[in-house]
Amino acid sequence: MELRGKKVLVVGLARSGVAAAIELSNLGAKVIANDIRQKEEMKDAVEKLTPAGVELFFGGHPLELLDGIDLIVISPGVPSDIPLIEEARKRGILVISELELGYWYNKAPIIAVTGTNGKTTTTTLIGEILKNDGKNISVAGNIGTPLIQEADKKGQKDYVVVEVSSFQLENILYFKPRVSLILNITEDHLNRHKTFENYIEAKARILENQDERDFSVLNYDDLVVAGLARRARSRVVFFSRKKELEEGVFVKNGVIVIKEGGAIYPILEAKDLGIKGVHNLENALAAVAAAWIAGVNLNNLAETLKSFKGVEHRLEYVDTVDGVKFINDSKGTNPDAALKALEAVDGPIILIAGGYDKKVDFRPFVRAFFGKVKKAVLIGETADQIEKTAREEGFTEVEKASSMEEAVKIAKESADPGDTVLLSPACASWDMFSNFEERGKVFKEAVRSLKA
Repeated sequence: MELRGKKVLVVGLARSGVAAAIELSNLGAKVIANDIRQKEEMKDAVEKLTPAGVELFFGGHPLELLDGIDLIVISPGVPSDIPLIEEARKRGILVISELELGYWYNKAPIIAVTGTNGKTTTTTLIGEILKNDGKNISVAGNIGTPLIQEADKKGQKDYVVVEVSSFQLENILYFKPRVSLILNITEDHLNRHKTFENYIEAKARILENQDERDFSVLNYDDLVVAGLARRARSRVVFFSRKKELEEGVFVKNGVIVIKEGGAIYPILEAKDLGIKGVHNLENALAAVAAAWIAGVNLNNLAETLKSFKGVEHRLEYVDTVDGVKFINDSKGTNPDAALKALEAVDGPIILIAGGYDKKVDFRPFVRAFFGKVKKAVLIGETADQIEKTAREEGFTEVEKASSMEEAVKIAKESADPGDTVLLSPACASWDMFSNFEERGKVFKEAVRSLKA
């Protein structure tokens, strides 16, 4: 679509919405930007968008905004079923995500990573592998930098590696990665998607525009993900942590290997990975598959797998205070992610959990406490719900805190030397913090204040 002179409405003014509005203005569109929050809460957006000549509307989503609109770009944080968007579709107005907009102006091949857990780690790892192999790349998407900002408009890059969420995939049109990866799919975001089936369908959209020239990397061990191979028109490459495959990426006798055309290519021993935990082994296997497709030198691949230590806010070691280790896993924003964090930590755990309610079942998460968690310190709007579930399951070592600082203090007082205080909330952060990054930073500051 030629956007010069078109009237475009951007709904939602977090990072991706602001980036989209500025880029649209630069492209010559007449841009109207809208957010349900009040203007006083949106100072950063106002400061960035006013000089770009963007018309701003705050405090709601009035239907009058649709008058004369040619295109709507919706931010991932805005539900697709709000009255404004439903009315737009009735009027035949095209609604796309910022991810789709970025794709329109990107000329480089895209490697796109989705899944319930492990997206950021895998996206970052793939970016490091390609960069250390001498390739010209960008990393963008849900990882923090909107695709529209990193889109390769001149076709000069080898790849753009993009983390994509179900929210972003809901409103794609032509988005077509050269390589798609689906790491896993477990229950999450049911407050937004309503059913698990809807959530699966949103994730599966990453496959829909691919063809036989493209690749899809799928988790053989995840029944839901493996089942999506039936609908893929691309060439499917499986990875597995549990099974030796006829073809694909897997672990054989403790060594990560690639098998293709009957030949086996050893990469490195799984124990030598820089990132620890079985969930990170799965992330690494997926990254190896993407690297193989991209033609990475296998020696360079092995070196990066050894040296890569993970990302901030994901099982991040913070400090040891009086013999008690503190780990920041603020990115554990659903029960499955937090459960994996519990499995990855050795020794007794004092767990800090709780946050924004995404309408998920905490029972499997709580059942993992036994034999691992000495005490759970709960915060946020789900604190009562997790406590109730824990007590129903027979876990009674539970205490609630009104702030992160109080939670850290209680956790420290409850820990003995050799224990680990683990922040892995199993929930989103939006009830108390603007995002998981802020939550993790507040946790780290609270830990440092203990030492001080």
